[in-house]
Amino acid sequence: MTTTNKAARGSAEPARALRPARARRAAATALAGAAALAALAGASTARADGDGAYGRLDGDLDLRAGAGASFASGGPALCAHGAAAYLSTAGLYAHYTDALGAQGATVARSIAGGVFIQPLFLGRYASDLELGAPWLDLLIDSVALGVGSFWEAPPGGGLASEPGLELSLSLDVPLLGRDTGPFLGVRGALRWRGPELAGDASPRDEQRALVSIALSWHHVVSAHIVDAGDRAPAQVAVRRSEAGAGGR
Repeated sequence: MTTTNKAARGSAEPARALRPARARRAAATALAGAAALAALAGASTARADGDGAYGRLDGDLDLRAGAGASFASGGPALCAHGAAAYLSTAGLYAHYTDALGAQGATVARSIAGGVFIQPLFLGRYASDLELGAPWLDLLIDSVALGVGSFWEAPPGGGLASEPGLELSLSLDVPLLGRDTGPFLGVRGALRWRGPELAGDASPRDEQRALVSIALSWHHVVSAHIVDAGDRAPAQVAVRRSEAGAGGR
C-alpha cells in the first residue's frame, strides 16, 4: 500500500514539473507568433508606403510650374515652365525665356508650347519594375519627350509670325521622394525656325540648342478627366432620388 502511494506521488510530481515547461513553450510560441504578425504588418505597411507610385496615382492630373535659367548661344536667360500631365504619362507644356535685355543676346525672348510623353512610368509600374528607391524611380520615370512649336523675338523686335519646330528631352530630380513636391529639372531642346523648315538656306544667326535648369513644384490633383462624362448623369440621379425622398 505504501509502495503504491509512493508510485502515485512519483508519477504526479514529474507531471507537475512538466507544466511550467509546457507553459513556457506555449508562451514562447505565442510570442513568436505575435512577432511574426508584427513583422508581416510592418512589411505590409512598408510596401503600402513604397508602392512604386509615390503619390502619382493619388489623382489623375499632375500640374507643374517652375522657373530657372536657360543657356544658349548669345548668353543665359531667365526661363519659366508650366505643364499638365495626365497620370504622369502625357500632357501639354509651355516654356518661356527672356534675356532681360542682356547685351549680345541673339534672342530677346521666346515662347514655346506643345505636347510631351513620359513613356516609362505606366509600363514600369504595371510590370513591377520599380526599384523601391523613390528618388531613383521618379527620376527614371520622369524622362519626357516633347514636340511643339516656338516663336522667338530678336533684340528690339517682336515675336516671329511664323512658328518653328521644337524637339525636347527632359528629366526631373525629386527632392522629397514623392510626386507632389519640389523637383529640380533639366531640359534640352533643339529648334528649327519656320524659314528653315520651308527650305531657306540662309545662315542662321539665332540660337538652335537651348538647355534649361529650373526648380519646379509638382502637384497631383483629382480632375476626374476620364469619368467626367459619367459624373453628370450620376449627379442627376442623386438629385432625383433626393427630390423623391423629400416629396415623401
